Amino acid sequence: MAKTEEKTVPPVTLVDPIELSELDRDFREEIHSMPNGEELGACFACSTCTAACPIANSWDYKPHQLVRMILLGMRKEVLASDEIWLCLTCFECQERCPQNVRVTDILFDCKNLAAEEGRIPPNVAELGKELVEQGQLYVITADWEREDLGLEPSLPGLQTEEVRNMLKKSRTGRMLGEDD
Repeated sequence: MAKTEEKTVPPVTLVDPIELSELDRDFREEIHSMPNGEELGACFACSTCTAACPIANSWDYKPHQLVRMILLGMRKEVLASDEIWLCLTCFECQERCPQNVRVTDILFDCKNLAAEEGRIPPNVAELGKELVEQGQLYVITADWEREDLGLEPSLPGLQTEEVRNMLKKSRTGRMLGEDD
């Protein structure tokens, strides 16, 4: 019988090890206590949410992995991930979940927590500021197109002052530094 050579190379790992000391043990409970997180603990990582998501293939963390990360207490990684902001909010994951985990709504909760910590992607912050400043997301700038269609250059009856005032006083306005 031939003697096998002793291996000196460390074993290959498919995932990065989790540093237990960096886990936030309260994160799971924080999400679970939110109105949409009641079924969070029921997730058994079947990946149905990921299979239903139309853009999960382009994500580094798939929806079922984000839920698992929440359950493990990986607060920093979840709230810093781009995926919580990239969700299309099509609710396919949520509607197909056999355990009724409200995945889309949980991602909304994560966005809110990330925003409260000042982790808002620049493009989202710009859209928020535009909304607060203008009272609408899309301002009509091509007056000539409206005129070509026989319409008035500006939208008649559009009043955004009240919307702007409400948004400035809202949580969104305060987070974006728009409260006066």
